[in-house]
This record gives sequence, structure tokens and C-alpha cells, in this order.
Amino acid sequence: MEIHVAHGNAPAEWDELVRQDDAATFFHTSHWNGLLEGTDAGFRPVWFLLQADGALAAGLPAAFRERGGFRVLSSMPHGTFGGPVVPAGAPPGACEALVDAFRSAAREPRTAAAHMVDFSGRLGAGVDGFDATDEEAQVVRLDRDFEELWAGFKPSARNKIRKARKAGVTVRRAESEADFLAYCDMLAECERKWGSVSEFGESFFRALSGMGRDLVHVWLAEHDGEIIAGDLNFVTNGVVFNWGNVSRESAKRFAPNNLLHAAAIEDGLREGHSLYNLGSSAGIPGVEAFKESFGTVRVAYREYRSERPWYRAARTLASGRRGGRS
Repeated sequence: MEIHVAHGNAPAEWDELVRQDDAATFFHTSHWNGLLEGTDAGFRPVWFLLQADGALAAGLPAAFRERGGFRVLSSMPHGTFGGPVVPAGAPPGACEALVDAFRSAAREPRTAAAHMVDFSGRLGAGVDGFDATDEEAQVVRLDRDFEELWAGFKPSARNKIRKARKAGVTVRRAESEADFLAYCDMLAECERKWGSVSEFGESFFRALSGMGRDLVHVWLAEHDGEIIAGDLNFVTNGVVFNWGNVSRESAKRFAPNNLLHAAAIEDGLREGHSLYNLGSSAGIPGVEAFKESFGTVRVAYREYRSERPWYRAARTLASGRRGGRS
């Protein structure tokens, strides 16, 4: 058993390894890595690969993001789920060996910070030299028919879904590049309202529109022929991960966001998926309550971060200038 570190494209057998690990997410796949590499000029993929008996047995996808004279190491970037990909047949100690390799890269002189999100719970003992933060995702378990799930929605959600339908709001899946760019435009509008700038521009969504529709689901809400809201989901290993629910400010009175989630949940159930993951709410009460209204349960996970003191100070200062959003 030995670890190899590779750069550039994913190994040819990588996505098969991801498929064999039930805990792996879309953000472990070569698709996510390739998407970021093609649209983020500072993105440098790195693969920690564990070989056993001459074959790839486990791995850890990561990336360096170059920032001036230093770099930040993440598995995976933008706060998405990362960590080791370890199929059932991997040799004992595979997870620990991969984390050790990641930690060694984090200690390299040019690396100012390193970050890993462990949704699978495989790093229960923690990562030496990394600070751990306990987080919670809110998920809908797709383990019963939609009528039962609907009954588990809170009255506030059901009423808003009925309100949207009564107002004539309809929902459809995105089909064209123009549809994806419409979502991009609504995301940018929301970011301006939040006082921040999105890292995901037109090039990201153009590339996203070219990916398989089995991997990427964009739902669009329309009213009187106009796209007024959107919902972006990534799908892998039976889990639908909700990336973002956005809407036009002028359309809030129609409550389209609730209808979009209901459509995505019903579709996930119909396609045989097991989980609709609404992600973390970052401790924002209003966001937590909104997600809870769909009958979610909370799933604990951990985020690990290691930062050099000067980088932590700079990040804290930058976060304060952005009104607390980081």
C-alpha cells in the first residue's frame, strides 16, 4: 500500500472508485474537479491516490487555489463535501494514510491554509493540527411516498406551495444554455442584495449546461412566461445535493422557492434517490426555519481547518469588510 500524489486530470478509473463508495458525493467526482479547473484560473487539482496490489484502491481529491505568492489547499473547494473516497474493499488504514498525505501537503511552506469537510464521519478521531468545527446539514429522507413527505411539510411550506400554484407559477427542468444563464443572472442579483460577489459567473454556468442531466438538475419557476426563480442540484450515488435556491426580488410574493423544492423532492423520489440534502444553514435562523419547513432532519458533520496566523487574521478582516459573509 503506497500513496502517489498526482496533478492535473483525474485518473481514468477515478469515477468508478467514487461510484463504489456510497458515502462519496458529487464533489468527489472528476466532473466537479473538471468544472472548477475550466472556470477558475487559480484552481490546481491534486489527487492523493492510494495504490494496493498495483491498482487504485482509495483516494482523496483536492485542489490548490493560488492567491498571489501563497496557496490554499482544500478537499473540496468552496466549502463542499470532500475527504477520502474509500470503497468497502479498500485496505485497512487507507483513510488514515490519505489524511496523512493531505496533512503533509498542508504543511508545505507555500500553503497558507488547508480545509476539509468530512460529511461521511470517517475522520471521527479528528485531524492532528487542524481545528474542528461541528456543522449540521438539513436533509429530507426520501424513504416514503410523496403524500407522506407532503404531510411532513410544515403548514407554512404547504400554504406557500399552494399559493404559488394558485398564482400560476409553473416549474420545469432547464434544457438549454440560456436556461442555465438565467439561473446565473438570478444568483448574481441575490449576491448583490447580500452585499457579496459570486465566484460563479457565466463561464461556470455555460460549462455546467454541458454536463450530463443525470448529474446536474436545474429547476426553473416561471410566471407569465418569465423565469422568476431557480433551484440547482447535483446528483451522485442516490443523493440530491441542493446547491442554491434563488429568485427575483420582484417574484417573492409568489413564493416560488417553496414550489421549486417540492418539485425537486418529488422528482428525487420518482428517480429512486435516497436523500435530498439541503446543506448547512450557517446558523442563520431564518434559513434553518425555511429548510425545516420541508420536514428535514439534521445530520451532523465536521469541518477541519488549518491556517497560518497571518492568513487567519487577513481572512477575518476581509470577512468583516464583507459584512460577516466569508
